[in-house]
Amino acid sequence: MINKIILSPPFSNIYPAIQGTTKITGTYTLKKRRGMHRILTTLKKTENGWINNVGLRNPGIKKLNKNNSIISIALKDKSEWSEILDILILKKEKYNILGLEFNISCPNSRTSNITHKIISEAKKEFNNISIKVPHNLNYIFIDDICNSEANFIHVSNTKPHPKGSLSGTKLIEKNSKIIYYIRNNFNHINIIAGGGIYSYEDYLFYLNSGANYFSLSTLLINPIKTNKLIKKLS
Repeated sequence: MINKIILSPPFSNIYPAIQGTTKITGTYTLKKRRGMHRILTTLKKTENGWINNVGLRNPGIKKLNKNNSIISIALKDKSEWSEILDILILKKEKYNILGLEFNISCPNSRTSNITHKIISEAKKEFNNISIKVPHNLNYIFIDDICNSEANFIHVSNTKPHPKGSLSGTKLIEKNSKIIYYIRNNFNHINIIAGGGIYSYEDYLFYLNSGANYFSLSTLLINPIKTNKLIKKLS
């Protein structure tokens, strides 16, 4: 079961599990990536948002040891998929992997576009397949992703910024338009709204746009506000 409140990377990796929520952890690549900076040293507050410059820092998929979560992965090249899938299958039962999320959204690191074949192969092994999409999308790209076998689309908690990637309330307006389009053209898709959910009003805005799952990430910096909002949403 995937709960409607989702805790997303990078902060979900270090945040304790909370009853009534589901965690996405990662993002993992095939090989270890040192990334650019640690999340807490690169994080900077800006108007209506936060900037980070992490760049998919992670220990590599072989080091995956997170229980009861959706695993976020990124392919630096399509040729990596077969090896990543084999590792995930071996770890699936031990760590109770709830699903996979293909992260093709990170502005700090180029990741190759995934294919329908890759998504189909993932769906055969895992019930829940999410595509975390970039912030600035064209509708041809959206149509293509929504016509795949993925059953979740994650719209989207970062956008490109000259100093890295920006998260926060500045994403809400664009995200809500994408969510509205998906809901009215692909009713079978589960939509995870992310980006700028700091309050109940932000949640309602995304809910009214058509989202049915809601991702918290930067808010996790403040555990008190996080727990208050989760209790209200629950």
